[in-house]
This record gives sequence, C-alpha cells and structure tokens, in this order.
Amino acid sequence: MKRILITSLILTAIPGAGLAAPREYPVNPVPLNQVHLNDIFWKPRIDTNCRVTVPACFKKCEETRIPNFMRAAKLKDGAYKGDPFDDSDLYKVAEGAAYCLAFAPDPAARKYLDDLVDLFGKAQQPDGYLYTSRIIHGDKAPGRAGPVRWLNEMGGVTGDDSHELYNAGHMIEAAVAHFQTTNNRTFLDIAIRLADLINKTWGPGADQLKISPGHQEIELALVKLSRATGEQKYLDLAKFLLDCRGHYRRPEGVKLAFKDDYYSNKVPLVELTQAVGHAVRTGYMLSAMTDVAALLGDAGYTKAVDAIWADTVGSKLYLHGGLGSGVGMSEGFGNAFEMPNNGYNETCAAIANCLWNERMFLLHGDAKYIDVLERTLYNGFLSGVSLSGDEFFYPNPLVSDGGYGRKKWFGCACCPVNVSRFLPSVPGLQYGVHADQLYVNLFAGGSAEMSVAATRVKLTQETRYPWDGTVKMTVTPEKPASFTVRVRIPGWARNQPVPTDLYHYADAPPSEVTLTVNGQPQPVQVDKGYAAVTRSWQAGDVLTLTLGMPVRRVLAHEKVADDQGRVALERGPLVYCFEGVDHAGKVFNLTVPDEAAFDAQFRPELLGGVTVISGQGKVARRGADGAVATEAAALTAIPYYAWCNRGAGQMQVWMPRLPDKATP
Repeated sequence: MKRILITSLILTAIPGAGLAAPREYPVNPVPLNQVHLNDIFWKPRIDTNCRVTVPACFKKCEETRIPNFMRAAKLKDGAYKGDPFDDSDLYKVAEGAAYCLAFAPDPAARKYLDDLVDLFGKAQQPDGYLYTSRIIHGDKAPGRAGPVRWLNEMGGVTGDDSHELYNAGHMIEAAVAHFQTTNNRTFLDIAIRLADLINKTWGPGADQLKISPGHQEIELALVKLSRATGEQKYLDLAKFLLDCRGHYRRPEGVKLAFKDDYYSNKVPLVELTQAVGHAVRTGYMLSAMTDVAALLGDAGYTKAVDAIWADTVGSKLYLHGGLGSGVGMSEGFGNAFEMPNNGYNETCAAIANCLWNERMFLLHGDAKYIDVLERTLYNGFLSGVSLSGDEFFYPNPLVSDGGYGRKKWFGCACCPVNVSRFLPSVPGLQYGVHADQLYVNLFAGGSAEMSVAATRVKLTQETRYPWDGTVKMTVTPEKPASFTVRVRIPGWARNQPVPTDLYHYADAPPSEVTLTVNGQPQPVQVDKGYAAVTRSWQAGDVLTLTLGMPVRRVLAHEKVADDQGRVALERGPLVYCFEGVDHAGKVFNLTVPDEAAFDAQFRPELLGGVTVISGQGKVARRGADGAVATEAAALTAIPYYAWCNRGAGQMQVWMPRLPDKATP
C-alpha cells in the first residue's frame, strides 16, 4: 500500500507552523509518522484497523452519536439519544481515522473526516463549549449532565460525574492527531477554543473552579495540546486539574455514586502510593501525572508514579498485562495479589497501561517499562479485537467456561473505539531518542528516521518477531557519526517475565542472547534493560540481535491464590492459552505436568499465522466408581490474543500442574 509522506510530527510541534517549540521529555519518542512499518505482524493488524475497524465504528456512530452532533448544530430536530459520554466515541474514532491517514492516502476517508470536523465546528458554542447533551437540552439535559455546566463533575449537583471534561479530552486528542497528520488547523482551532474555555473556568482565581474532573482524561489531552502548540498554559492547566484531586470535597449532603477511592480523590495525588480506583480512569490519570513529572521535572509526581508503578507491577498486574480485577470495586483495582482469573481486565485499561508505561520510559529511560508495555500490547490489549477487526472484548479474562465471546458493539462502546485509535498509534512506541542515544524498544519490520547526535539517521528492521527472535537492524546515518544504539533486551529473554517477583519462570535455561555488528560479536552488557553499542556508525552498518525463544513455564507469586498449583506457558513476548476447540471442547479436565515437553511450530494457515505450542499432558477422567484417573493427552496452546476467533468455547491460561486442580 502506497504511503503518504506527512511533514508533521506526532507529539511534536510542526516546524514553520507558527507554533512554539514544545517542552521535551528526558527521552523523546520518535513520532509514528516517522516510522514506516512493513511488518508481518503489526502491519496487517493496522491495515485491518483502517479498512474494517474504523469504518465499522463510524457506522455505529452514525446511528446515535453523529445525529446528536447534528441536533447540537441545529441541523436536525429531536432529543439527545444515548449516554452523556457518547460524544467521546466519535472523537476516538476520528483520532483513529487521522492516524490511518499517516499510513495510506484515502480521499474518501479524508473527506468523511473533514466533514465531521466541520460538524464539530457547527455544534460548538460561541464561547467554545461543546457537549451535545447540554447544548440540545440546556438546563434540562438528561442523565448525568445536570442543570449547570461542569459543577456536577465531582458531585456538585447530581452526585455523579457528567463526563464533560472526559469528552473534551478525547476531542482534544483527536484534534491534535488530525492536525499532525493533515497539517490542517481547523480541528485544532476548535480544540483550542474549548481548552481556552476550560482554562478560563478552572484555576486559582477567586471566581474559578477548583474541583477535580470526574473521569480522568482531560489532563493527558491538555499535555498533548501543549506539546502540539507549544503553549505552556495547557500543561499548567493539566497540572492544576491533577492538583485539585484529593483537595476538593463535595458539598455536604451530596452523595457520589462511588467512594472517593474510585475517583482517586481520597488524598492529594503526590501522596498516593498504591493503584486504586477505576482502572481506566486511574491509568489515564497516571499517564498525565507522568507527563507532568517528566515535562516539569516535578519531584512530587515522580515519587508518586514510581511508588504506584511498583505497587501495580508488584501485586496487581495480570500475566497478560491486564489491569483491574473488579473485586470490591466496579471495573477497578482490588487489593494486592487479588487477581482472580475471571477478573475484569478491560481492554481500555490495557490501553491505559500501555500509555502510562510509555511515559514512564520517557521519564526514566529504563526498559522495564517497555517490558510491561510489550506484555500488555501483545496480549491483554490485542485480545480485545478479533482478527477480522469488527468484534471486540470489553473484559479480557484469563479463563472462560465457554459462554463468553466478542461482540460487535456495546452500550458503553469505549473499548471498540479505543482500539480503533490505539492500534494505528503503535509505531510511535517503537523508538526513543535522547541526545546521542537511540533507543530501540519494540521489534517490528520497517524503517524509521530520526535525529541522533545532530545527525539524521535511518534505521531499518528486518524480523519475524514475535515468532522469531532474530532482529536485523541496518543503521544509515546521513554522514558518519558517533552515537549509541541502545537495543532493548526483553525481560523475558533475561529470565524475568516482569520486573518484579510477581511472576517467575519455573525453568531457567541458559541465556540465548547474542549481538553482532557487521557479523562481529559484541558484549551483551545490560544496563537498564539495554545493550548499548557505541561507535562511529557508517551507512549500511548492520546490528543483529538474536533472542532464543524456548517455551517457558510461568509460576505466580504464592500470594496470588487463584494461580497456586497452576502453570502458564509463554514463548517470546506472547502468553499462551488452551482452547476447547483444540481439545474436544474441554480444557478444564487437562493438566500440564512439570515433566511435559513442548515443541513450537509456526502454522501459517491457522489464525492468520501463529506459532502453536504442542506437547503431551494429562486428562483427568472420573470412572463409574467415582475414582479419578489420568491418562496421556495431546495438548495444543495458541497465543492468548487469538482466542475466541474460532467461536466461543472453554479457554484457560493458568493450567493445573496436578490432577487435584483439574475438573474431571
């Protein structure tokens, strides 16, 4: 597919566009439109997203979301239909559509998007306000909107959050994406008018609001707007809204739908040390907190996000990178080590986890955050969308009795539309640059251009990752230059599934990591998860990384009750599962003994092409006398992300090691 050359930079102000230079992260991402994928794994998924997922989501939005904007613009009569947060769905798909334009020119898609932007402009009020429910119905807006702008964001009137600022945040993110992939300011100017209204409404002044937003999202969006425009005021506003949390208390007698913990509003955020609250809301909030820590050098926020990350990855991260057990709090975090395998693990929470860990890397330059990001990306996130691109999971459990499957849409449709925007943004996660340091974080075929040590450099990857661990990187500076290429050595290749003791491998084979430059072996000395190669690079130098990919057995921390006596399988970055379709419809009667041997084989005809793990296990059977006996059984495991693409059925990730955990 022919690519379109985009002159703008994602997360970076456009040179010559009359915008100030943005603040820099300690490590800066290489924007997605400077990364050109030609990859066997991610490119087909992104192509499917652009061809199928985005149009399918737009089609659903045409039923209720777009008519609401038409009513707000006085182009259509009638009452608002849907939930107050539905505006955000259309914004998220618009963001995904904008990213898709960075991969392939599509005049019809561009016109559709431009027409939407025109509609947004017509619906926007003269002072910048844009929230269709209230625009249509005024002070009699239905649902959570309430009679007064903003004040019910945290309990001012109705006791519930209206999502006014949540919607605004997703609109701002979409506008930044549109601007940076089309070079057209129309949508960005709409977003600026709304952001300026919020900036006028919230602040330290006597007549300004000091209440924290309900559903976190606006904060990270304002950071993006600040980065795109170079305007400090939006970054300052993001920090102000974060600082409100834990200080504002709802008026006496007004009750919230949930406790303060749900909104992460119990204590000031700089005092927060544990992951609490709604997993998606908290993930977005943590992303913005990390932005503030990185861009403002804020020590208080840095200390907080470091502590919360340690708590999350040490006691609340599911094996597939999912967040939110749903125990004790709707769609939220449970207590430490409280991770039932049928836990919630919302697709949006996996996306938020990726966004947060990318920012933690940009703050600290440590590969452990990319290890968590990669685990989530390939497993807990990717399972959220079918291989066909038009069916979705809301929760992503690690076990299913067969009655759970993907759906075309949901009443609260945040997950499908979130997939549509996040999947095409994946190339922007691949590389980072700091001064004379080039970070290679994710492995995917294609090329990228970046500036390192004041020199333009093109880096090309050739690989079959995640099916094969060989990555050939050709480094081509525009002129000979000295700099360092820091190649991530994944935690899974260093016998460490996660950067804590939450999970560990039951086996510890010899390390199989080699690194060569132009065929000459290099020492693999790992620092912060990277092997660094410093040299005077010449055009055409070839850096080759080889990672062994044996089948690994994973055990959970002894405090994770549901996983005791059980084992999970991994290969490379992928978590595997057992599906009933491969085992006569049943998996709960199977065991994976410690002595079982496994082989891995790539099967191009299966599930779009996957490496399958196969071996001999046991099946438990109950005889007529009630006694349980075991016999040999062939076992097949597939990548977790691909389950339920052959119909709903039993599935299990954590398999019994002994018959007493099996169901005969």
